[in-house]
Amino acid sequence: MDKFNDGFSDNSYEELLNEYAGESLGNKSVRRPQEKENASSQKRAAASPKRKTDADLKPSAPVRRNAAYPKNTADGASRRRTGEAVTEAPARRHLSPEQSAPARKSGASHSLDLSKIGQVDEVSDRTARQDTAQFNIRSSMKAESFDWDIYSSPVIEKKYSANAGQESQRRSGQADSSPRHSISKKNIASAFSRISRRKQDAGENADNYYPQQPKKKLTAKELWKFILITVKTNKKEFIIFGCCFIVAGILSAIALSCINDVLAINRTDETVVEVVLPNDADTADAVRVLDEAGLIKNRIFCTIFIKAMESLDGSQQKYLPGVYYFTESMGVEKMIKRFKTSSTRGATISVTIPEGYTIDQIIARLEKNEICTADALYTTIDEVDFSSEYDFIDALEYKENRYHVLEGYLFPATYEFEQGADPATVIRTFLNQFQKRWTEEYSERAAELSMSTDDIIRIASIIEKEAYGEDQFTLVSSVLHNRLNRSLLYPTLDCDSTKVYVTSTIAERVTSAADLNDYILNYSTYECAGLPASAICNPGAAAIEAALYPDTTQYYFFAHDKNKKIYMAQTIEEQEANLRTIATVNAESE
Repeated sequence: MDKFNDGFSDNSYEELLNEYAGESLGNKSVRRPQEKENASSQKRAAASPKRKTDADLKPSAPVRRNAAYPKNTADGASRRRTGEAVTEAPARRHLSPEQSAPARKSGASHSLDLSKIGQVDEVSDRTARQDTAQFNIRSSMKAESFDWDIYSSPVIEKKYSANAGQESQRRSGQADSSPRHSISKKNIASAFSRISRRKQDAGENADNYYPQQPKKKLTAKELWKFILITVKTNKKEFIIFGCCFIVAGILSAIALSCINDVLAINRTDETVVEVVLPNDADTADAVRVLDEAGLIKNRIFCTIFIKAMESLDGSQQKYLPGVYYFTESMGVEKMIKRFKTSSTRGATISVTIPEGYTIDQIIARLEKNEICTADALYTTIDEVDFSSEYDFIDALEYKENRYHVLEGYLFPATYEFEQGADPATVIRTFLNQFQKRWTEEYSERAAELSMSTDDIIRIASIIEKEAYGEDQFTLVSSVLHNRLNRSLLYPTLDCDSTKVYVTSTIAERVTSAADLNDYILNYSTYECAGLPASAICNPGAAAIEAALYPDTTQYYFFAHDKNKKIYMAQTIEEQEANLRTIATVNAESE
């Protein structure tokens, strides 16, 4: 039996079987291996009755879906995927002469074996179902349903036309070297599934082919779990990274602190801190004092920075000892500069210091004019050593027995002070004035008298307090010199002013009875031999000159009445007579 009529075409049995097998094997045509069989097949094709034209082979209509199942419904999409109740035009199947060659060569019967056809169909269906299942699994990740409108598009019609043209060429005996593909829903599903897999393997964005699904957000628990797993997996790397991060943080904090010490960027504390700079201080000492006061945080860095700045500037200015008042917001550079130079902090005020004022009286006047506070001045005078700057201070003896070391050296005059000036600068102004007034001639005259500068100042301070007017200065000075020169006969000076200095001045600030008694022994010229421990006031130029150039007399005693008249005496008897006269005068004046 050469022909087999299946109701669709009048192809031979071998052609139909080979075409069916070719579709099941992946739509690849089976080519005859030998050239001789190809020629035989062409002869049989020429002897066969006229076949249908290409237009007859083309399906009458494209594949249509069943109207009962709309494309956008989930049920319809599901049933289409499983192949249930979908009405579409049956596909025509053809076998090429090459596919029927093995059967003719073996002389097999041309009878129709439906069981084999069923087996082949079963294998083809199984393969198609597997491809469709894989396609459905991948498609469900991107979209809920597949758009089956693609099957009815002009693209499918073109493929039907192309296949029909290839079939027409094959039947007409023309050579066809390209593989022939049959069109079906299963094949298209497999094709789209393969295309999707290739796109994903190539790293392309599959969202261009399927609808974008919303991304699932990680919960805090899942994120924490992911972090823990990552840390455990890369424990060594995380330890190294953590150590580097900690070291970097520490170095950053230190660097920021060092910068703040210099520039005070993040320091806004305006609390005033008192700092005492000692004598002969260098850069290390200055920075140490600031560090102990809590004004800087990095002592080593500040020391290196200041020394580097001094080297660059080429200026090695001397540090000026004294009491200074700083705030954290100033920065170490400004503080060091203040240690070296005087500062201007306010308006200039003229202040006159009278001759004979004690240090306590001078401090009170300065504070009243808002030059600086009394506490700052007392601290500067009592704690700051100015010996390195002034030789006359360095030459002082028994400094520990003095009430104020600088008493007698704050030269009385009229000064121009800056409001809010450093107390050390103020005191230094007084000392500079004394150094200017104490000439070389004074030093030579003191040497002639076998006295020191401090001896002359102590004598001058007593003259300033005992005499009434400059015309009495030389007389009083002569009495003091005469008694000092005959110390065996007159061991004490017996001046009331020295005793008053203890009872009215020192007693104002010294509350301890023991300390006050010590001061009486050191200052009262009724108790101590010779001159008191220090000057009892700050004498002026006239008193100093009177101490250097006393009158030549034989007086060893003097006294004053209420009218400030002076009475001189050479002996104790004359002195007692003068005292009776003074008492009468004072009684008459009342």
